[in-house]
Amino acid sequence: MKFNDWHDTDPEFTLSLSKADLKDRWQELHQADLAQLPSGDLLDAWLAFHNGDFAKAGKMGRGLGIKGLPVVLRCVVAYTDYVCEDDKVSTELLHDAYLYGVKLCEDSHFDMNCEFTTALTMGRYSQSISVTKALHQGMGGKIKSRLTAVLEHQPKHAEAHVAMALYHAEIINKVGATLGGITYGAKTKSALQHIEQSLSLAPTAINLIEAGNAYILLKEKDAVSKATELYQQAANLKPLDALQAMDIDFAKSQLD
Repeated sequence: MKFNDWHDTDPEFTLSLSKADLKDRWQELHQADLAQLPSGDLLDAWLAFHNGDFAKAGKMGRGLGIKGLPVVLRCVVAYTDYVCEDDKVSTELLHDAYLYGVKLCEDSHFDMNCEFTTALTMGRYSQSISVTKALHQGMGGKIKSRLTAVLEHQPKHAEAHVAMALYHAEIINKVGATLGGITYGAKTKSALQHIEQSLSLAPTAINLIEAGNAYILLKEKDAVSKATELYQQAANLKPLDALQAMDIDFAKSQLD
């Protein structure tokens, strides 16, 4: 299944938020990526995304060019994270999606969340093919470069901080601290700093989950207890949209 032919069924968690609901919740929903409240067709695409209709939102976003890129890529990530049960299909979608993001970013002026969501999708693709294989393909440097650019432009981008923490943690976990530091600039101290910054800015469910994952990857002292505490915090949150409901449900599953 290729990106252009993507269709899905409704996920388990769907909502029926109105535009007014979304506008009221926008700032809280996007505290971690600092996206500005959109209008018109772009607002309609985001409404479909936040209600859990990822295929519809993705198609709407595709028709909006660069301004619709973040919603398109977030739809693919959400779908492959929680809805799609076929690993091959997920990998193909993530591959096509990140290439789409790269192309649009190259053809347009810098946009913080276009760059971030492209890096996010590249990261998910890397995980789907194995981090080691992705590093051999040069994905690590490409992801780090985009995340660095985002944080230079917007140092309070909480999701970029936790993504950067995972960059460091994934590499250290796969190749070790010494080789990871020399070859990729991956450092445990940097990972921990980015975790702290992310959670101080926006302790959303996904940031709490990803921070817990980073602790596990780093194999720090008391990593399991720290991760469990973060998963519990995520599990205790109240969802504001369909994706948060999925994130929270996932956090609960890690505590069973």
